[in-house]
Amino acid sequence: MGGARRKPFRIHGDQPGLAECALRWWPLVAGTLAVTAILLGTYLVAGIGPRSQGAAAAERPTRPTPALPRPRADRSVSDQAPEPPALGVHRRISTYTTRYKAAEPRVRNIQIAARALDGTLVRPGAVFSFNRVVGPRTPGRGYVPAPTIVGSRMVNDVGGGICQVSATLFNAVFQGGMKIVRSRPHSMWLREYPKGREAAVAYPHLDFTWRNDTGWPVMIRASSTGTSLTVSLWGTRRYTVRTERSKPYAFVPFTSTIDRRPGCVVMAGGRGFQIDVWRVLLRDGRRVRREKFHTAYGPQARVRCG
Repeated sequence: MGGARRKPFRIHGDQPGLAECALRWWPLVAGTLAVTAILLGTYLVAGIGPRSQGAAAAERPTRPTPALPRPRADRSVSDQAPEPPALGVHRRISTYTTRYKAAEPRVRNIQIAARALDGTLVRPGAVFSFNRVVGPRTPGRGYVPAPTIVGSRMVNDVGGGICQVSATLFNAVFQGGMKIVRSRPHSMWLREYPKGREAAVAYPHLDFTWRNDTGWPVMIRASSTGTSLTVSLWGTRRYTVRTERSKPYAFVPFTSTIDRRPGCVVMAGGRGFQIDVWRVLLRDGRRVRREKFHTAYGPQARVRCG
């Protein structure tokens, strides 16, 4: 009593495993045991029967599974496991942080989406869907207009900036060595993300999905401050990851324009280019496979608002 309310975790996947079922149904089991203890106590006090060792055992309260700690926005990610070891969530597999400017409109959108991700438990073998977990980005859910990419331009749209959440999650999954099922980069590169390592999303059709192929549940933790977003994955690591990448090549020049329409978004401009990134998965020091991620970014127009 008197403590802060803890955020329950959510299980992502159609059929949870035994450990997840135990955590999901323990309140019902604990309630049943408590009622049984009361009835047995009444029975013994009334002198109806002898006190037995079994009855004494039934009267002991069932110890509940510890609740998950909700990470505070101003607290750095610790190395303490956020889940009971029975689930296999023993340690942090990977973590990634991206940054943004304080008080930008998109910060609100980023923080709403981060809260939706935080506490999601992805069962072994399940495919995680960003759009399914985060849901639609609408004013009714608190999202506000902010700059978002449309082709080679930035325009204001409800939910703008939420791709920073999917890109940060992508990098945590990338470094965690898990199977990336579906991802598509942005049409142009933004400085918030590493070149060739990011995922764009747009509800409901453009999604970022990945499979938990570790053999154990994976917990997603997402926390934000006024200027940064951190996504961490907790569980049991399967692979060690090494990253390789080429230098940018096949540059494409950008154009300049003056936009006199309402809602114009100023853009600095930048060349388009291509880049290759390889993820090398190692197990016990031996290479399991080498995956290539090829990205072709279009040029970013230089826009002045007239």
